[in-house]
Amino acid sequence: MSLEEREATMQGQDIVAAIRATYADLLADHPLLRGNAVLATPPVREAATLVFDKARRARSSVAFWAHPLSGKSSCIAALRKLAPTQFPQCGFIVYEPSSKEVPAEGALIEDLLSEIDYETRIDRTLTGKRNQLERALYSIAITGRRLFFVIDEAQNLHAKELGWLKRVVNWLTVRDIKVTVVLFGQSQLCAMHDRLKVQMPDLSERFMSRLNEFRSLQDASDIQMCLRCCDEGTEYPAGSGWSYTQYLWPRAFENGFRLAKCANDLYDAFRARSGGGIDHEGVSMQWVAEALMLVGLEAEASDAAELVISKDVWEQAIEDSDYGVRTPPAMATSGLRIKSKRRSAG
Repeated sequence: MSLEEREATMQGQDIVAAIRATYADLLADHPLLRGNAVLATPPVREAATLVFDKARRARSSVAFWAHPLSGKSSCIAALRKLAPTQFPQCGFIVYEPSSKEVPAEGALIEDLLSEIDYETRIDRTLTGKRNQLERALYSIAITGRRLFFVIDEAQNLHAKELGWLKRVVNWLTVRDIKVTVVLFGQSQLCAMHDRLKVQMPDLSERFMSRLNEFRSLQDASDIQMCLRCCDEGTEYPAGSGWSYTQYLWPRAFENGFRLAKCANDLYDAFRARSGGGIDHEGVSMQWVAEALMLVGLEAEASDAAELVISKDVWEQAIEDSDYGVRTPPAMATSGLRIKSKRRSAG
C-alpha cells in the first residue's frame, strides 16, 4: 500500500470514528430517521422552477394540487429553504387555513397575524386588523421587497377569503412589494378551480389561472435522483460536511456505498408491492421516506465496508410501511380529469 493510500485509509477511519462518536446525541434526530428530510426530488425541482419563474413577475401566483402523501409538505419546506438563494432577503410565510362553514375576514386576519407571530395586541375593529396585517407583511418583505405567501391545504379556502387576500396583495403591490402567492391543495382544489372559473373569473385568473399537478415519483430515475440527494446534496449535522448517507453508513460510504445505487431495487420492490398500480400512480414521496426510515433504523448495526442493501430488505421495509394496503390515489380522486404536465427543472 502506498503512502497516499495509507493516509487516505487513516483519514477514512478518523471520519468513521468521528461520526460514530456523535451517535449518542445526534443519531435519533437524523432527518431520514425522523422522516422529515427535505430532498430536491424531481417533482420538487419542477415545482421550484415554476414558482421562481413566476416570482420574477409582479403580482404572480401559481397553484398545485397533489394526492395525499405526495410530499407537498416537503416541497413547501424546500421552497422556504431555496427562496432566499434565488431572491435574497425575501419574506416567506406559510398559512394553513382550517375547514370552516362560514368565513369571516376578521378571523382570517387573526389567523395570519398568529402565523407570523404578531406580538402587538390585535385591534378589535376590522379596519384596525387589516391595517395591522398589511403593515406586518410589509415589514417582513421590505428588506428584499419580495414576499412568498404559501397557502397549504388551499382547498379549505372560501372564495370570499381569496377576495380578502387579493386586497392585501394589491396593497403590498402598490407599495412596490412583489408578492408571489403559492397554493398547495388536495384534489378538491380542482373542483374549486373549475367553480371559480365560472363564478369568479377574476379570482381564478389571479390565484390559479393554471392548476398544476404536484406529481409523485414516476420511475426508477426519479427515485435515483431522490436517493442521490441523500448521498451528495445534504448535510447532517449542520456544518459537518457529512451527507445523510455518510452519517448513517460511514464505513460503507468510505468504501463506495451510495443509496443511489439502490434505485432500481427500491423501485422494483415498490412495483412488487403495488398491486399493479405503480405504472399509473407512481410512488408518493411519503412511502419512499418510510422505506428509508425503516432501513436507516438498522444502519448502525449493518454498517460495514462490504454493505449491500438487497431487494429483499427494501421489500420488507415497504411491507412494514403498510404501502401494500394504501388507498390508491385514483380512488381518492375519482372523476378527476386534469392531467399532469411534467416540466423540465433545468
